[in-house]
Amino acid sequence: MRRITLLTAALALVVAPAASAKMPMVKKAKDLGITQIENCKSCHADKNTKDSLNDAGKWMMAQKAAKKATECDVAWMKEYYAKKK
Repeated sequence: MRRITLLTAALALVVAPAASAKMPMVKKAKDLGITQIENCKSCHADKNTKDSLNDAGKWMMAQKAAKKATECDVAWMKEYYAKKK
């Protein structure tokens, strides 16, 4: 019984960081009313790597550099999608 509990706890530690790293940005986008962002692939070409960016992701990184920000802000995507109309 103790072995199963330890295995379950170890699995939770491995899975939890991966799941929590991406969903807050998608949730924030939904809260802001940015309906175009549905999942990580809205900015990333490959969901398994943070370095593979599509056009929206590259734009976001350019904004981060231009604003000299330490993190990307999902709210910036409103401007991106407004320009795409």
